[in-house]
Amino acid sequence: MAPNPPNRRTFKISPETKELFDRVLDFQGDLVSFFTGGKELDEKRYQEMRRELLEDPRYGELAPSWLRRNRDLSALWSFAKSVDGSWEPRRQFLREQFEPLLDFLERGGGQASPRMPGPYDASAWTGAQATAQQARAIKTLIPVAQAAIGSLIEHLEQPNHNGAPPLDEVNFALEHLRKLHAALGTLMDAVEDGKLKASIDGGLVTEIARYGRQAARALKHDPLPYALSGTLLAVFTACGFPGLGGYLGGIAIAIKKPPAPPA
Repeated sequence: MAPNPPNRRTFKISPETKELFDRVLDFQGDLVSFFTGGKELDEKRYQEMRRELLEDPRYGELAPSWLRRNRDLSALWSFAKSVDGSWEPRRQFLREQFEPLLDFLERGGGQASPRMPGPYDASAWTGAQATAQQARAIKTLIPVAQAAIGSLIEHLEQPNHNGAPPLDEVNFALEHLRKLHAALGTLMDAVEDGKLKASIDGGLVTEIARYGRQAARALKHDPLPYALSGTLLAVFTACGFPGLGGYLGGIAIAIKKPPAPPA
């Protein structure tokens, strides 16, 4: 006799909610194809699904916020390129961004998602958090990130021990770290002035995430700065910055470990 299957909590999904789940899943698939240079996404379909996800209360206001500011396919393609220059991080970004909405619908469209332990709930890790939650995370963590970036800049500005000029990738990293530091200061000012949502809608958070990825990519051959840049991106993920979760996995794998001492 086959063993009894393990007990699993199940959710009853109405036919209406199942239809909404399937519509979102199909739309996510169309976006993945569009973001990775596949089939052309029809402008009319994009406009209809964008309006539906943003305006229909049955979706629980969990549509990715960047849909609102990307009003047509031209803007959407520019946004896709800003997420990452490679296909796979774009795919991962879309999966992460739609997960809260798909989870909400899969649970029946009215059941709360499980909460993470600690001061921030699960939305702080999925990126689908309320503005007030994100503001609290930013005020707590971004000053730490700024201090770490300042130390990393000082480290990279030190002259080489052999007097050689800095490598091109170091100069590239320094340029983007300085931009990142300045943009984080702008973000902190927006939080203090109560203008965080306007900054998010204006693309500041996406810009910060892009600077972080570019700096990390330039430093990937220098283990300690690369590890620190990965830590910074983890801090940004905790603040709900878009498109970083998948990228962090690659950093964790690629960080070079020091060889074990001989026995």
